[in-house]
Amino acid sequence: MIRPRPTLITGGEALLALSCPRCGGVVSTPPEREWDFQNYHGSRFKCERGDKFNLYIGTSKTFTIPRPSPSGFCVNCQTQNPACAVYCKDCGNKP
Repeated sequence: MIRPRPTLITGGEALLALSCPRCGGVVSTPPEREWDFQNYHGSRFKCERGDKFNLYIGTSKTFTIPRPSPSGFCVNCQTQNPACAVYCKDCGNKP
């Protein structure tokens, strides 16, 4: 079975842009390592702020570990919100 591999921004062409599940920043570096786990292809990435996360790509599902946290930075405006926030304190969107 051939699984799709994550393709990053290379040579001016963006086929798939990854974002960090914690801070929302774009990840433009290649994976630190890759492996196969059951029906998924796993890749370990490090964002520019230093957070590391795993990306799992399967035939019907794609997810990250750690999962996106509602208590982190707002994806829309990059403002850090408190853990109990339901909406961003600056832009009003759900974090």
